[in-house]
Amino acid sequence: MKATELLLRKPVDADVESMYIMLENSLSPYLTVNNSSSRDFQLIIDRNVVEDYVKRDVYLCLVVEINSEIAGWLAGSSKTEVLSEHSCSLGDFYIEEIVVDSRYRRKGIGSFLLRGIPKDRLKAIVVDTPLINKQAITFYEKSGFVKVLGLSEEFYKTWTRMSKPV
Repeated sequence: MKATELLLRKPVDADVESMYIMLENSLSPYLTVNNSSSRDFQLIIDRNVVEDYVKRDVYLCLVVEINSEIAGWLAGSSKTEVLSEHSCSLGDFYIEEIVVDSRYRRKGIGSFLLRGIPKDRLKAIVVDTPLINKQAITFYEKSGFVKVLGLSEEFYKTWTRMSKPV
């Protein structure tokens, strides 16, 4: 897709439901990956979480529109309270979610969302993804992310952390 066809914007309250449905559909193959892990390492899908991404100032949330339809969205933060929750460093931007509707995958939407993250004052962009999500890992690797260590052994049984210098 040409960048001129894509509209990057902040979401509004009316977007929450479609963002939630897109998240639920994209995560469904991975929901059971962490059943044996402690609660801290399990995936959580909740409309309230998506609403928080849209409404709370602690998060940066962006949506990509194609023909007035949300094709994908990203939520993350460089704020201390979120970074400490995910064992990230000051100067990191932690991606909580990056979701692309299945109809628009492999068309540059995810890369477009990553380019929308303001890079000023950032040292790195960090993301955690389930090991079973090979497509996401491949996407991040192609986008310049590398696997990093530093979290608990239990975490790395089912997840991988990736980082990209800014």
